[in-house]
Amino acid sequence: MGASVHAVAAPRPARAELDPFSIDALNARAFGEAGAASEGAPAGWRARAARRRASIWQEIHRELRRHAGDERLPFDLRGALRRAAHRAHERSEAAARRAGPPPLARRWLRDAPRVDMPDDLERRMRETAAAAGVDPDGPIVTLEIRSAVENFFEAIDDLRARGYQAVRIGRADAGPLRRPGVVDLAPLPRSAAADVYILLRSRFLVCEGGAVQRAAYLTHTPTLLLGAPDPFSGYPVRRDGLYTLAAVVDLDTGRTLDPAALLTETFFRNARNCGYRSHTPAEIRAAVAELEEGLRQGWLETDSQARFRSRVAAASAALSHLPHVARWGADEGFIGDGRLARFQADRT
Repeated sequence: MGASVHAVAAPRPARAELDPFSIDALNARAFGEAGAASEGAPAGWRARAARRRASIWQEIHRELRRHAGDERLPFDLRGALRRAAHRAHERSEAAARRAGPPPLARRWLRDAPRVDMPDDLERRMRETAAAAGVDPDGPIVTLEIRSAVENFFEAIDDLRARGYQAVRIGRADAGPLRRPGVVDLAPLPRSAAADVYILLRSRFLVCEGGAVQRAAYLTHTPTLLLGAPDPFSGYPVRRDGLYTLAAVVDLDTGRTLDPAALLTETFFRNARNCGYRSHTPAEIRAAVAELEEGLRQGWLETDSQARFRSRVAAASAALSHLPHVARWGADEGFIGDGRLARFQADRT
């Protein structure tokens, strides 16, 4: 999450123009020709600003809901977090209505060409990575963590035992990641291109943010997205992708919603009354192991995973009148070639 506010004397160019090899720039490209046309429209700067505000408030809303569902916090604090989440949700939806955001270009992303860095930039990013302790020629797994870092320790230990070096990118809001076999770039000052370089060198990515997942489509990096807030926005486009759904809690009843309930209009109408729970270490470990197994043995899916994909595609068509589903759902019937992680799909 996280957005910084800068006092400047003149308008600042869009980040994609400043850092074409940044996570943000690649994420913007994930919306394909529709997104590019919108960016180039005469009033495109207004749409860009509105989409940026909607994205920021959506991230704030998600984080507040996640904490509001934490039963370890005092009841009054959870109530305050819930009310703040409601306000963030309203602001996000208002900004999204003004922006009219383009839908995710899923069909284009499935076959999009791989992004490669110019030789001189790649050489400089290689030197930056090596200076931080990364072995650019070894097997790398990229981590982008937004929740409790200790929940990843078991999965990291498994990866280390298999000979991988884990490299953390993104922001360090969740705190430092101190574990043998890990290079934590998140707290370090670095070029935005350094994170993209790590993605390009990685065997696969484990992330908790949708922007990083979408950037990885363009670096052709196999990806596991953990804790997607709904079945549509994080559904993996490429065959080498997995995702998990966050445990969604109805804050009125305390009930954890079944994944099937997330495919209904009722869920989206009442989303402001829901909170999230983070995955357990065992769940993260199982999902990471499944992705790594796919790399070694080939990409297979169970009947339950295939059924869930069909249900998401069908729900996308049925709920296309909802703005969120219209943006993140199926692209002319195509939702994605990836899968829901087995440990969740087998329970649906």
